[in-house]
Amino acid sequence: MFTSTLFVLLSLGFQPLVVVNSQTPPSASPNVTTAAIDLLDANHILHFLDVVDAFGHISVRNPDNASQFIMSFAIAPALATSGSLVTYDINNATALHLTFNTSVTGSAIPSSFLERFIHSEIYKAFPDVISVVHAHTTEVLPFGAAGVGLKAQMGTAGSVGALKDGSPIFDTNTLPKSVLPDDQPQDLLIRNEVLGDALAKSFENGSQLVLMKGHGMAIRGASTRDAVYRSFYAKQSAIVQAQAVLLGGLAHGGKQPTGLTARQAMDAAVTNEGESLLGRAWNLWVAQVGTEALYKNDLAPGR
Repeated sequence: MFTSTLFVLLSLGFQPLVVVNSQTPPSASPNVTTAAIDLLDANHILHFLDVVDAFGHISVRNPDNASQFIMSFAIAPALATSGSLVTYDINNATALHLTFNTSVTGSAIPSSFLERFIHSEIYKAFPDVISVVHAHTTEVLPFGAAGVGLKAQMGTAGSVGALKDGSPIFDTNTLPKSVLPDDQPQDLLIRNEVLGDALAKSFENGSQLVLMKGHGMAIRGASTRDAVYRSFYAKQSAIVQAQAVLLGGLAHGGKQPTGLTARQAMDAAVTNEGESLLGRAWNLWVAQVGTEALYKNDLAPGR
């Protein structure tokens, strides 16, 4: 009976109402939706852990198209929702469309982060990078200001590395005029492809982060969860390193902290960033932001 009635209605031009679950928007694939759930959690977690404040951002490479990445438009990370996510072209950091409403394109897309070129150029330079973080983390800033690279001080920060001079430091004062001409703003911001490329080239094997003098840090990750993990433990390791420098100065004859060896840092990163331990940290952080009314992950089932 129902089938025959529906056939008659369709023949008369009736269009049935399709009810779509708001947590799985029709304009995004399941892969993108899964990646976006983690991306929204990542925005909220980085704020909860005091890695970012009103400023800073995290992105993820589009799992369906490696030439694109997804990041919110210019909004405080704590306030990111599915409606703020934008799909960008890695080639030139152009905003293509809202990730969950592909009909919104061009000038209809709200303003993007000026420093989206940090993300596009790191993705361009490193095809294996899946997620990028830029943060102005207070505990990290003094190291760039002092010209002292970070060195891994504990196993959970193995990805910081144990380079002889510490993690690389990107200093706009040292850039050639061809990269940063005198008539361009000298405001530390990575506002174009040329500056983004210079930053990406600052990464060195053995460390997954670059300190940015006067401006924080950039971190590359093997996944969104990994990028968040690396960002938080870079902050924690910076705290330990600063305290160790002070304690070392009090020691008889003075003694600078050595941190982990290169082998220890490498092996610790493999162990601690493996699925099990990384998942343990991630599950805790998701539970924590899930209890805070400020954070809205409107894509996550049950939240």
